[in-house]
Amino acid sequence: MNINQIEQKVSVLTEGLEKESFIYDFLLAYGLPKASITRLKKGSMNLSKDENEISWKKKLYFRVETKEDLHVTLSNIESSLSHKQRFVIVTDYKTWLAADTKTGEKLDVPFHDLPDYY
Repeated sequence: MNINQIEQKVSVLTEGLEKESFIYDFLLAYGLPKASITRLKKGSMNLSKDENEISWKKKLYFRVETKEDLHVTLSNIESSLSHKQRFVIVTDYKTWLAADTKTGEKLDVPFHDLPDYY
């Protein structure tokens, strides 16, 4: 999979937003194994029991946050990770905040601009 393909797939996802499946489709757009995403979706690999969160050991922590400040939520999650997730993503589907816990890089963009930052 090349960069242009990823950008195109993410663009399609943000334009035709389906909140219930977005994160799974987003992970598939980056070429993660379909079997793993299916297991994550069914719950066998999701370490979180909260319906607004996905906690995938050593990979990803994703949270939909609609009540609290996204920056505070991201900071709180980063300081309390217990499964060494590489990426932390927090969104309200208006703003996209992401942190790479390995490199320390952060992304804070309007959700509709996400394809520009694939």
